[in-house]
Amino acid sequence: DFGNIHPVTKSNYSSIYSCYKSATRRFLKYMRDNIPTSLIEDDTSCNFLLTAADWMSANSQILDPNVMKDLKLCIRMRSRVAKSMFGGGDGGHKYFLQVLVYCWTVLRILPTAERKIEVIDVEEDVENVEDENRFSPLINEEEDDEDVEDDKDCFPFKVSRPEPRANPVTIDELLASDDRNDAILFLLSLDELAEIIAGQYRVMVRNIRNNRSRGYSDTTMISNLMDATIMANFSIQAVQKMEIELQTQHEHLTTPCRLLACLAMPELTAEVSSIVRERGTKQCDRHEIIAFLGDSMECTFLNPSDEWNRMDSIVAEFSRKYGVDTTGSAQIEQIFVGIRHMTILEVPIKPEITTSLNRMRATLERETGKPHKSHSWLPHMEFIGGDRAIHRTVRLLQMFAGVIDNCPLENKLGPAHKGMFGRLIDRPSKFSDMDELLMSHILPNWVNVCRHGILGKAKLPRSSELSPLYLQLKSFVDNPRRSVSWSCAFSVHAVLTGIFEVASERQHVSTVSKMVFDNYFNQMQKSLKALNNDKSSNMKKSSAMHNIMMVSFLENFGLPAFEESAMWNPLCAGTNLSILDYFGNLEGGCAVIDCQAQLRIVMYLYHGLVINGIVQEDEMPLLEILYKGFKNCKALWQGSLPSRGELVKKFWISFGMGLNESKQMSKSARLLAQGGPVSSGGVFAEGLQHCRGRTMKPIEPSEISTAFRRICDRDFSDVVDKYHTPEQRKRSSHTEQYVVAVHTNDTLDHLEEEIQLHSVNNVTK
Repeated sequence: DFGNIHPVTKSNYSSIYSCYKSATRRFLKYMRDNIPTSLIEDDTSCNFLLTAADWMSANSQILDPNVMKDLKLCIRMRSRVAKSMFGGGDGGHKYFLQVLVYCWTVLRILPTAERKIEVIDVEEDVENVEDENRFSPLINEEEDDEDVEDDKDCFPFKVSRPEPRANPVTIDELLASDDRNDAILFLLSLDELAEIIAGQYRVMVRNIRNNRSRGYSDTTMISNLMDATIMANFSIQAVQKMEIELQTQHEHLTTPCRLLACLAMPELTAEVSSIVRERGTKQCDRHEIIAFLGDSMECTFLNPSDEWNRMDSIVAEFSRKYGVDTTGSAQIEQIFVGIRHMTILEVPIKPEITTSLNRMRATLERETGKPHKSHSWLPHMEFIGGDRAIHRTVRLLQMFAGVIDNCPLENKLGPAHKGMFGRLIDRPSKFSDMDELLMSHILPNWVNVCRHGILGKAKLPRSSELSPLYLQLKSFVDNPRRSVSWSCAFSVHAVLTGIFEVASERQHVSTVSKMVFDNYFNQMQKSLKALNNDKSSNMKKSSAMHNIMMVSFLENFGLPAFEESAMWNPLCAGTNLSILDYFGNLEGGCAVIDCQAQLRIVMYLYHGLVINGIVQEDEMPLLEILYKGFKNCKALWQGSLPSRGELVKKFWISFGMGLNESKQMSKSARLLAQGGPVSSGGVFAEGLQHCRGRTMKPIEPSEISTAFRRICDRDFSDVVDKYHTPEQRKRSSHTEQYVVAVHTNDTLDHLEEEIQLHSVNNVTK
């Protein structure tokens, strides 16, 4: 549960942000420590690196290879930011990157030590960063200078020596202001994850059309729907993790609005800083100003009528806190009004799109000399910027939070006034075409599901793994006055991405998904009815009945009280079916299939027939499916598959019998086969007497399904990257989206191999 995650600190949660900053600090320390101190007049600015690199080159300094790896990581991550339109931040950051690249071109040709010298991390806030680096398994330790030959943009062979700057920004100031760089890295990661999700849904649409043209069953699309859901769920979990990491590194970037202020308002940050410095009595650092600007932006994201909206008091509170006089306070008030106008122009909602809005845009353009187009804050981020702007999603959610707060818990939330957010469009051509669908249909239904439906009445099984979307929605509905998190916004954005990408097939996806879901419970009801009519069955009193009833509550997802757009859009439909598959089908199935040892009896008999050559594996298709599915089940076989001569012994051990007794049963069976006497109650009854009071080891779904182990146990210990080229690994191995892609590809490969275990009903077989 994201809302209940244990607090993390810089010292116990390593991240890509801390990794590349630590690499920067280690490189700086190495350069300071390995040249004569007389050469350095001022080592607080990055100018000293130019002198240090030239001296090392002139003296053929033998380098520690670890330092070159640190330099490569630092350049690679900062170059990634620099390729965005933000240019890596201000001029100071651009110059710093130029200096680092120059150092690379000079140092790369120097000899390196054969034995790696241990480099001590100089960042006091992070202890043992390298030991805790969770990305380390993905880093190629044998990497050398040749790996950069194809990456000439980041690592050119030769560049001109940058001219040393007079009074440059200090290194400490550069590292302290890295929040903007880290914010860009965070958003670039979100954009790439959103792109992968969109790609999965596009593949699904393409396959639906291809299968339809070939006359295949409609239900063949279910596997593609599940694939896209796995990708989306892994991405949501990754965003949760990255959001924690970012906030751990930058405690002032606790809300989307604060991050956006850091990103889009550097000039306003400097202006407020100047006002406080000239008109205030207390010192105010840059981080506090960014927090103020972000909170001012959030006042516009909220409804004016929201009780917790600080729009009437935020400027006065800030001015009072830092002792700003009346003149300065009036200037800050003007900035606050300007932020409101900028925000409305950036993410306008239909009720605001009026003639006055256009006049406001023209006025701002005239005053600033710059255009103020909507959705312009995240350029070159195609899947969370522009027409798909994720901060538009944030604003819509923040507005709707006021509606949730005003609705008493005992009441159900009805739809908004028809057309308030535009027309309801079946096939949207842009994300804003879905505003009416989201605000008037999807969100009200989600609130009702979270308060009065299954999400409000029961704790879903394995919710963090199988339904991170629903966890985010529940947290949002339960805490409407809390700022919307990036994780929540990304989850809803993923839903909108699914709807947008499958627009032409959305009704088909909803209909088929709902049919498969309903068939699952129809078959369950038929099984229960047959069970109740069978008077001789012992299953009525077994744990099977309990497990079946545990699964049956999931039928509430299909209640007709909630609209299809809310519960059967692509991501929600895939989530509902994932819960059925992994909890109902695999986990519940493992509890039922062997609840009276029926599976082990059949499997040992079949295995005995196979190893003795009496039958071939392909002679009995159903038994062959079971046999292949349970071949690696430790609970069933107590280790490796039994060979001839140990079948009976291993069978009774798996039944819970002790080793000595199982050996005795094996001996009795051998005597019986040779014509010996049969005990009065029979061999099996005799074995059961020995096993009375003992428990069999239950079958764990992770033993038969690697996909289950990946998704539900989050066990990726033996993942292999089979799809990225060495060049792609080199460029991306330090990023969260690479980890997600590798985990997803591996999981989907195993899912395809195990597909017969994942059939939730006969229609999909």
